Amino acid sequence: MKRNTAILIVLVLVLGGCAGLMALGVIPNPFKATEAPPAPVVAETPAPAPETPVAETPAVETPVAPQPETPAVTPSVAGQPTYKEYVMGNEKAKVVVIEYASLTCPHCAHFADVEFPKLKTNYIDNGKIKYVFRDFPLDGLATGAALLARCAPSGRGMIMVDLMFKNQSEWMRSEKPLEVLRGYAQLAGLDSAGVDACLKNEAILKEIQDVQQKAVSLYKVQSTPTFFVGEEMVQGNDYETLKKAIDKQL
Repeated sequence: MKRNTAILIVLVLVLGGCAGLMALGVIPNPFKATEAPPAPVVAETPAPAPETPVAETPAVETPVAPQPETPAVTPSVAGQPTYKEYVMGNEKAKVVVIEYASLTCPHCAHFADVEFPKLKTNYIDNGKIKYVFRDFPLDGLATGAALLARCAPSGRGMIMVDLMFKNQSEWMRSEKPLEVLRGYAQLAGLDSAGVDACLKNEAILKEIQDVQQKAVSLYKVQSTPTFFVGEEMVQGNDYETLKKAIDKQL
């Protein structure tokens, strides 16, 4: 809690100023010798030798490729926005494409502005795939921008993300990026008090951080943009690379 609070304080300042073989010891039953009375010696049938147990070969598990999971929705708090996935396309589609991006990443902005429209037209709008956008902020400014987009009224989060990517150079180079972002947030339906409350929303901040940490530790995401087409990691920011990966799985 203290860490998130500290992050939030710094964020506001930055934006404002910027989880044996047990050896089976075959213990033979002891035999007690019995003296036979004088009589013809009858050969004793030797006792059967104890069977040697056969060790079972342990099953070998086949490693499973990391598969991105849908994070839980942040519990709703009266009067506060909650974290939800940005999902587009067919919820029941065979192929799921997940993008990890930072709102301050120039390559992500290029993809959003130039390549994504083709993907949307040819695979998302016609229901061929399910597309999920996840935040992977590379700095405090990207974290603040991600927070504001997550606080946008229902259905407007991705619209705000798109707006931030299209105007990335404007607000990133501004002496007061917060003021520019406030304008975008107001266009999305947030007032000044809503912006301030959003930047202090620890529940949404924690969810963004958890999603990013899981991407790093489980899925080995190291840069942006990074895509997953099903279980296949695809690095690059061009439509043709994604098209080939998607077509293989359709």
